[in-house]
Amino acid sequence: MRAARAHRLAAAAIALAAIAVAWGFAVTVLRHTRPMGLPLDDSYIYLTYARQLGRGEPFTYVPGGGYSAGATSLLWPMLLAPLWTLGARGHALVWAVFVASAALYAATALGVYRVVGRIAGRLAGGLAAVIFFGVAAYAWSALSGMEVALTGALLVALVGQLGLGPVPGAGPPPGGLGACLAALTLSRPEAAVVAIAVIAVAAAGRLRRRELRAALGWLVPLAPMAAWLSANRLLAGHWLPNPALAKGHFDQPGFDATYWCEAVWTLSGQMLRGVFWDPASPLVWPRAFAVLWLVGAARVIAWARRERRWPAALVLLAAPAAVMFAVIASTGLWSFQNHRCIAPAFPLLAITAGCALGPIDGLGVARGRPALPRIHAAAAIALVAGFAITAVPRLVADARLYAQGATDTNTQVVAIGEYLHRKLPGARVLVHDAGAIAYYSDGRIDDLVGLVGGPAGVANHGPGARFEFLDSLLPEQRFSHFAVYPGWLGTTELYGDDLFHTPLWPRFEPRRLAGDADLQLIAARWDHTGTGDRPLSDHTGWAIVDRIDVADLASEAAHGWVGALGRRRFGDPTARWSVIGREVGPHGLVLDGGRTIRGGTERFTLAIDPARPVRLVLRTGGARSYPEHEVIEHAVALRILDGAGRELARATLPAPTAAGGFAEVAFALPAGSSPELRTEAPAPYRAFHWFALQPE
Repeated sequence: MRAARAHRLAAAAIALAAIAVAWGFAVTVLRHTRPMGLPLDDSYIYLTYARQLGRGEPFTYVPGGGYSAGATSLLWPMLLAPLWTLGARGHALVWAVFVASAALYAATALGVYRVVGRIAGRLAGGLAAVIFFGVAAYAWSALSGMEVALTGALLVALVGQLGLGPVPGAGPPPGGLGACLAALTLSRPEAAVVAIAVIAVAAAGRLRRRELRAALGWLVPLAPMAAWLSANRLLAGHWLPNPALAKGHFDQPGFDATYWCEAVWTLSGQMLRGVFWDPASPLVWPRAFAVLWLVGAARVIAWARRERRWPAALVLLAAPAAVMFAVIASTGLWSFQNHRCIAPAFPLLAITAGCALGPIDGLGVARGRPALPRIHAAAAIALVAGFAITAVPRLVADARLYAQGATDTNTQVVAIGEYLHRKLPGARVLVHDAGAIAYYSDGRIDDLVGLVGGPAGVANHGPGARFEFLDSLLPEQRFSHFAVYPGWLGTTELYGDDLFHTPLWPRFEPRRLAGDADLQLIAARWDHTGTGDRPLSDHTGWAIVDRIDVADLASEAAHGWVGALGRRRFGDPTARWSVIGREVGPHGLVLDGGRTIRGGTERFTLAIDPARPVRLVLRTGGARSYPEHEVIEHAVALRILDGAGRELARATLPAPTAAGGFAEVAFALPAGSSPELRTEAPAPYRAFHWFALQPE
């Protein structure tokens, strides 16, 4: 009876501690901004999906919109949608999501206590909960409105199902375990890796014993994820959610296998040092934490051997690495926004570290020293008390960072969304922050970054690619306004009147997550689109039969265009991959996107009549230097080769002038030339447009 009462009191204390942490974050926000806000614009993306689900428009992002594959977690907005349906709308849904996140944060803390209590005793369980609360970055991430709280709770629940529930024997997984695995596959891609590994090992074991029906039963939790990914492929054109394409390594310009291997190796080392060694780690006393984790891992292995709970031990010890290295392998953003991408691993790390604090079996008994267990317990309590004392300032600092982020989102994206709802309810707006503007405006938004729809990948290719995408829009596809940081687009010629400014307030926290100082709502102007679609020089008697608009991803893909843009380095700015050229001359203002061909080589295929000669015109020139691009000060000799490597023509590209205008260089290709061409140059040059002309 006394033990049960102590257990209930400990659980109540842990729940109250979680509530206190959450309330501390909320109070810090309300001291600096009203109403309550969330620190990340991405959090409002989930609120928008939840609203659409509550309206009965699932898998859409805007009213009346088509299928959107922009939710990294499918399960999180599904859980939030009933809150909207029950009346939590507008700012009220922000509070509801914060409360739901706090509840999951408390449930995770209780799960840590329960699992460690089973492995190493209740005292160790309580101390592990204190260690968990000391990870300020996890509290920040879990309370931010993202799916972190859900994913962390599910990972701890998975360990609990495998370690505390019935030992899975023959047959399919028990109902609770199967539901937990299915939920994990829909909670976050990195968590899906853990669930898939558990399912694969269990199914393979059944197949070895020729239990086909049981193996199929273990595959059932994968069905929801398979349906989701298939819907993405059929309706959005790609398997993975949009953020995986917008932020991942694999669809970035300059990507190759060598870059990926180097990035993964380098970033893995940085992450391990940053988490377990660097004093600025998100963990308190990271080196001591690493020692505790190693000791706790030995305790977990000994427990698994004794209790025959190997699946639980493997998940507990391997899942954090799987989550963190999956982030490294997919995006590399391990420290992104206060470590939110790897945060779901932190509760499992706290569990293993907490297991090191439990009593050692037989300590002092064999030598007749019964006081040693009490000394050990006192030392463990003192150690964790030191952790807690050190963690409090970090929790305060992260609460201030949370409040700074909420203040900035209220000042910028929330304010613009509310302005659009009040003043311009019918506007169609291009944004690079697709969350709060869409949620509060409740109108049509176009996402050029590609997080919730639209042309995923265009923004990653830089200002020239952004301009070319807008330049290619048909009149009926054009939008009415921009809601952007003005410098982000790379050109101001598409901007009309400034309608609304959102200058940031002075900061009260040294760290800040806002992208720039003034997010603006600007009317769109389309007077200068299409100005670069024809040669600027005279070609009387020749007609354009094909053209490659360099930096226009659709045009490049249609012609199989590949340019030697240079090797990618992790963290390269998007400005490295394209530029916008300008010229004011007899034709008026001409705008054209282009690229720096750093390796001196392009390959492409043209649609030409092989029976007639071809005049191939390259628009080059531009400025001598652009941000993140090589300076070009000298003329460059350029050869045109066919697919077999035979030279068809050559010419010299002039050096860019101080005025920064365009230069057009013509190459005469004989009749019978191959439509598959490539270029060779000994130095970098810029390419804005290729025109293929043939006699009229």
